[in-house]
Formats: sequence, structure tokens, C-alpha cells
Amino acid sequence: MKNLKLIFTICLFALITSCSKSKDEVVAPTLPPVVKPDPPKITNIYVAGWRYNSKLVPVATLWKNGVATELTDGTTNLAQAYSVYVSETNDVYVTGKDGLKTVLWKNGVATVLSSELYSGAYSIFVSGTDVYVAGFDHGFAVVWKNGVAVKLASGPKFSRAYSVYVNGNDVYAAGYEFLEGRKTAATLWKNGVAVRLSDGTKHAVAKAVFVSGTDVYVSSEENIDPEDGNLPGNQGIGSTPLSKSVVKIWKNGVTDNLTDGTKQAIGNSLFVNGSDVYVAGYENDGITCTAKLWRNKIAANLVSGSYEKIGMITANSVFVNDSDVYVVVNEGGTAKTWKNLFFVQEINSESGGATALSVFVK
Repeated sequence: MKNLKLIFTICLFALITSCSKSKDEVVAPTLPPVVKPDPPKITNIYVAGWRYNSKLVPVATLWKNGVATELTDGTTNLAQAYSVYVSETNDVYVTGKDGLKTVLWKNGVATVLSSELYSGAYSIFVSGTDVYVAGFDHGFAVVWKNGVAVKLASGPKFSRAYSVYVNGNDVYAAGYEFLEGRKTAATLWKNGVAVRLSDGTKHAVAKAVFVSGTDVYVSSEENIDPEDGNLPGNQGIGSTPLSKSVVKIWKNGVTDNLTDGTKQAIGNSLFVNGSDVYVAGYENDGITCTAKLWRNKIAANLVSGSYEKIGMITANSVFVNDSDVYVVVNEGGTAKTWKNLFFVQEINSESGGATALSVFVK
């Protein structure tokens, strides 16, 4: 009996001790693994154009986040930067004019594409290691590939290519050709083969081409009056009347009008982001000039002003980065950047004036 009591006492003591230990023990919580946050994304805004120096001489200029880099030395009265493109390797390409020379700059270093008087370069596209530039040489539309000109049209009339886009092995260019009837036809070239976007009865110009998936988009403008001998965008200087024109979007052969033809309307730039189609340009009725951004054929007015007092007010280029929409606008001699329909920055406000023609965001 004594042994039984002793065993019971020992077991009871062990149980009490065990319970006491379980209450006193602190179990450390299991913490989730530490995950470092992604670094903040840095967005750089590149703008190509030109500004006037202290002697009021134009200087081809590239702005990065508002900071200017001069591409020419101010010794010529013709110095302009028309287009900027940033490659996957972050090389910055700009094309434009330096005097009579048509130039491609890569990271500020110039390569002369042509020294011909009747030459110019308006658009850049980089695909892999290949650099394409659209323009004209000896008066005829060309695309330079890695500095070698490929003629798109052989004449006998003048032609120009204003835009180039590369999709896989296909090279698209948009511009115009003069036809035998002395009118320009808006033209899309695919791998050098021309497709007419207008019938040549009225002056018409294709300004931009963009490929999204299997869809090919072109923005263009066409005069209203068949008797109007000026190209779309004529500013009505002196006794010459203001040309009225309509902005058009061409998608896989189907054309839509963005404007009604009651004013001069120009679409300077095109960008497609998913199902959204953006066109930057302007409308001018001779009294009021308005910079516009069309999204899926619906117009938003960026800024308006007196044509007589201010001059041309134009949206010259549009670029979409993620969900943000960037536009560069010229208001007379003032260049500005807009983001999501809000004014962001005046470019080069300290100089004698500036012009911004192209924006690229990366």
C-alpha cells in the first residue's frame, strides 16, 4: 500500500511539473520571410526638337527630363531634331538636320546619312541591332537601314516617308507620293511595296504608321477641296487661304474620319496601346488654333489660343508608357510636355524659344 501511494505521489508530481513547464515556456512565433521591395521605377522622358540660342540661331536639341543636350554647335541657320528613340540597350537615337546634312545621332555622336540638299529624316525605329530611319533623299522617299538608303519611290515626282515601324521581318513606312495629276497620294509602304491610302484627287499625306499585333494603323490627312494646290497643313500666309483638311485613321484597309472637314485638321503622331488608338495633332479655323489628342476618335483639347496672336498651337507627338499618356505641344514659340491631359513642364523656358517634335518615354 505504501508503495502504491509512493508511485501515485511521484506520478502526480511529474504531471504538475510538466504542466508548469508548458505554461512557463514561450514559443517563438514563426515570421514570414523578408522580401525586399522592388526598387522604384525610374521613368525618363526624352524630347527631341530645337531651341534658339542667345544669338537666336536654332540648335538641334535633346531634352532628358527637361535637361537640354545640344546636338549642333549653332553655326548654321538650319538645325533641327525631328525624332528620338531609345533602344532596349538604352542607346539614345535622334535624327534631324545640321545645315544641309541629314544626320543620325547615337548617344550624341553624329553620323551623316546624306549631304544632299533635298534630303531629310523624320522617324527612327530600332529593331535588335538594326536602326531604321524614314525620310527622303534626292527628293524621293527612303528608309535608311544601318545608314544605307533603300529607295521606296523612284519618281518622277517627289515623295517623302514621315514614319517607320518594324514588326518582325516587315518594314512599314508612311508618307506620300506625287502622282501624275500633280496631287499627293497618302501612301503606306510594306517592304518597299506601295499601298495607296487615297485616290490622288485631293492632296493627302500619311504621317504615321503603328503596328499592334496583326493590325496595321496609319494616320493621315486629306484636303477637302480638290482645287486646293497646297499640301494639308498650309498655314494661309499672305493671300493664300488656309487649307481645310480632315484627319483620317486607316486600319487594315478601313478608313475612319476623326474630324468633319470644316477646319484645317492635322494628325502629327500615332500610338496604339492595347485597344486604345491615340492621335496627336491640331485643328485651326483661322481664328483659333487648338492642340488636340484623339483617343478612339474622341477629341480632347489640350490648349487653344488666337491664331493671329500666338500662331500655330500643335500637339506634335504622343507616347504611352504603362498607362500614362505623354504629349509634346508647341504653343507659338513655347514647347511644353503634357501627361494624362495635364500640363507638366515648359521646355527650355529660359531661351529665346523652342520647338518640340518628338517624345519617347522609357
